Amino acid sequence: MPILFDHNSVTGVSQYFDYDPAKDTYYLTSTQDLSGMLDKIKQSRDNPEIWNKGVKEEWAHFASIPPVVEMQLKQKGIDMYNPNQTKELMKEINENYPYLKLTTKRG
Repeated sequence: MPILFDHNSVTGVSQYFDYDPAKDTYYLTSTQDLSGMLDKIKQSRDNPEIWNKGVKEEWAHFASIPPVVEMQLKQKGIDMYNPNQTKELMKEINENYPYLKLTTKRG
């Protein structure tokens, strides 16, 4: 049974420690409640004026990526801070994380 190992109240990320004696393996699992964040993302996505205003001001908030998803991306070999991986990141968001997009546009 997993035991709470750490909780970050700022990000909402909880980490759990578990041990499987049959496999002699330790597990560290991270979870995060994204419900509030996903509601705000959906509100932005449903209001195209937010996107249009951003484009007019020479910026556009394409997606919000929470820490748990950032860890998943790293496991897939995608570093969201590496400018050389922008195309990979956009493709991954469009294909596997469209619910994190603040727009209906494709990146």
